[in-house]
Amino acid sequence: MAMTNTELAQNGSINQMIEDVGLLRRIWRGRLWYGTEWYITVFGGLILVTVTIVTLLAPILSPYDPNDFAGSQFIPPGGGPQVLLTRSGESNRVTESYLNEQLVGVQRNKNGTNIAIELELDYLRYQTQSEQIEALQNQEVDSILVDERDLDAIIADFPQLEIAADGIGPSFTLGTDNLGRDILSRLIWGARTVLGVAILSALLSSVVGISLGLISGFVSGPFDRVASLTMDSIYSFPGLLLAIAMAAMLGPGLLNVAIAISVIYIPTFFRVVRGQVLSIKEELHVEAARSLGAKPFSILFRYIFPLVIPSVVVVFSLNVADAILTEAGLSFIGLGLPPDVPDWGYDLSKGHSFLVAGHWWMITFPGVLITIVAMGFSLLGEGLSEILNPRLVKS
Repeated sequence: MAMTNTELAQNGSINQMIEDVGLLRRIWRGRLWYGTEWYITVFGGLILVTVTIVTLLAPILSPYDPNDFAGSQFIPPGGGPQVLLTRSGESNRVTESYLNEQLVGVQRNKNGTNIAIELELDYLRYQTQSEQIEALQNQEVDSILVDERDLDAIIADFPQLEIAADGIGPSFTLGTDNLGRDILSRLIWGARTVLGVAILSALLSSVVGISLGLISGFVSGPFDRVASLTMDSIYSFPGLLLAIAMAAMLGPGLLNVAIAISVIYIPTFFRVVRGQVLSIKEELHVEAARSLGAKPFSILFRYIFPLVIPSVVVVFSLNVADAILTEAGLSFIGLGLPPDVPDWGYDLSKGHSFLVAGHWWMITFPGVLITIVAMGFSLLGEGLSEILNPRLVKS
């Protein structure tokens, strides 16, 4: 039956409304179609977008060079600024010219020493804070530089001291490590290293695994049996153990580590793609293309491969998450990147040595970021698995 003019107008209005909905609005409406899976996917995606932006803007966001000695050793998070203390009644005499002519007492291995050097002050170093304060009281020095965090305790114990200037020097948001390097800068630059290794390893394994899986599942025969046996042999090894062996053989370096990690994920792509191809190549649309004279190459890449892509996307996301943990494990045991390359796994390894001494921040922040980024890729992969699999989509 032909449609009336009213029905045609209504259909036209509906189509117009559908076309007017933008991409962002369609993504927002996805929460109604997919439910919990949508929120999982978006949360994982937001984590990855944030880390990617930080990676791209590392030269701008990083306050220091990740390998520079920015401050003293083991400055706690938020520490760094110094306070200039003088004897009672002398604080009003402190000026820039006064400091250039006077002797300042600083404590060894504290940030005051670095600031005195930067300001080109004449200074004497003391082993402990008590010696430093005693030198000021005995007039061995004209003033002393102490950590801002220790100020309240010092004033409470020595009320005869006065504050001449405070907030001297930079503040380190996440503290410094055992070499005085800024941890925040190393985390920002380390994100670029971790993502680069993880994504590169996933790309290498996907290219090899997908190609072999497509050919093996499509042609079958002896090639399929040999390829399947080889991949099953690789898959039977523990992943981290195989990565350790490959990394030890190839040596340090970003590309070498990526290759070592990619080897353990090739069988995953191969098995997923091969299973999909074995099923899809028997479907009617493939048989129709074959009966119409389509060449095998055309059938494989025009009629089979597009249907494999949703599964590949999910596997890729999950493998990147696992590659982040594997790369951190290799760096932790000393088989990752060179020491001069900022890396979360390397910082985690070095921070572990000083955890007993109470320097918790050296191991905490790299560990938290490794967990968050790996979780972001895992959530994205799990959410896409639910959304892209039509059998799991709710009606």
